Amino acid sequence: MAKRVKKMLEVSLVRAELASLPERKLLRSRNLVCVDMIWPRAGIARKSAAREATFRKGKVDFSTEEWAKRVVFREDVDGRTAFAVSITEPVTVQKLKRFARLTAKYALRMGADFMEKAMVGYADIASAPMDALSAMVGEKDAPEAIAQGVVDFPSLPSDDDEVFVEVPLKRPGEAKVIGVFTLAVRG
Repeated sequence: MAKRVKKMLEVSLVRAELASLPERKLLRSRNLVCVDMIWPRAGIARKSAAREATFRKGKVDFSTEEWAKRVVFREDVDGRTAFAVSITEPVTVQKLKRFARLTAKYALRMGADFMEKAMVGYADIASAPMDALSAMVGEKDAPEAIAQGVVDFPSLPSDDDEVFVEVPLKRPGEAKVIGVFTLAVRG
């Protein structure tokens, strides 16, 4: 059996462009960008990061932002991984608050699951407050995705090398590419 390579990767946002969408005509729109790292290593199915991005005429350039705002992952990767990107419809402050509630709900559910595993025999009692709080927090739906894409990343970069990964974006349920999202991956 071949030896598996484990390597620390840093993934950051570079730029995105959406073409042929009604949302592109907006002079300025605030959208949510979600980036997932799929199966970075055994036992970790997905790592997710989300942030707000301001598109101007369908484009956003993250390269001028501070590193702390651009970086989405610093993660050990075992062998290969993949990246999934989704961009939501333009969002209002109310939708950003709704997104925060759903994120909190998800985090609380994960906490409840952890609590159940940690307190064997007392799982239901220990996780009840977390379950109740997660049910109260997330009562509304998340914003709709207007573009999404997935790309395999089978070859890890060498130490101190940086590669740019372009994720083709499509409307959900359609085959035509409508844009591209670029990530920088440093080994």
